[in-house]
Amino acid sequence: MIVYVRKSVMAFACLLASVTLISVPAPVSAQSGGVGLTISVNPTDVAPGGTVGVFSFVTNNTGAKLRTTVTITSQTACGIQNNIGYNRLALNPGQTVQVTVSYPLAPNACSGLYAVTISAGSKTSTSSSATAYFTVK
Repeated sequence: MIVYVRKSVMAFACLLASVTLISVPAPVSAQSGGVGLTISVNPTDVAPGGTVGVFSFVTNNTGAKLRTTVTITSQTACGIQNNIGYNRLALNPGQTVQVTVSYPLAPNACSGLYAVTISAGSKTSTSSSATAYFTVK
């Protein structure tokens, strides 16, 4: 029974991922310091008070286990920087992990272009980052 439930959940996740990837703009990627980052946002146009989904992948491009802290921040059209969230990860060689977060906007959010940045680094590697954009109308 547990195997059936796991397979059903995995099938649903794959279906959801394929639908999401179709509706999400092309992700932005960055590669340096042994950490590969990809980020995208959906929707790319949102009203004040709306919510933006932030979808990212973190990849260990080294041949050794890697511990890193992933930080997601935003820069508003008004110039205010917000910390959206962070995750501490331990990645095996070649492993990729998806990190997603929901970013609710204030009802009085400034109109204009917003930047959402994911960054990752560790004690033994340089920092890497990637940025995606959305517009508040």
